[in-house]
Amino acid sequence: MKLNYVKYQNKSKNEKMNGKWYGRVAIRETVEIEEIANRMQDNCTVKRADILAVLSELGPTMRDLLQDSKRVVIPYLGAFKLSISTEGAQNAEEFTAKNVTGVRVLFQPTTRQLADGRRVKDLTDGCRLVELREYMVGDENAEGDNDGGNGNDDPVVEQPEG
Repeated sequence: MKLNYVKYQNKSKNEKMNGKWYGRVAIRETVEIEEIANRMQDNCTVKRADILAVLSELGPTMRDLLQDSKRVVIPYLGAFKLSISTEGAQNAEEFTAKNVTGVRVLFQPTTRQLADGRRVKDLTDGCRLVELREYMVGDENAEGDNDGGNGNDDPVVEQPEG
């Protein structure tokens, strides 16, 4: 699969990075649950309506499990768990839930080990980077257009493994 990227120039005040060019992924569209269900239906014997029912329940079920201090593993996707940020206390007795400043979700993608010992993330394995040609160079919010390039003329950079 092609992963489109765009180039942008950093214009921050940080002298070390200012003026340098970087790349970022060009998100070309947002896919909703209906499209996911349609694609899944094409790849298996389960019907779209059944897939929608299961996927619709996935979020609330994961929330309940994560908030019950559980790690949730979804094969071929990865593992999810909650993490907290805290402010320090002088001693254990002074540390309470009030010291928690935030809760976030951590995601660890599924990986597999190749014969040569390298580890590869399933979600990024085989990803080919292609510059999206039609965008405003230097536009900090550039997300590109929807044509995805012109095929054979696109420069392709293979993603490093691991």
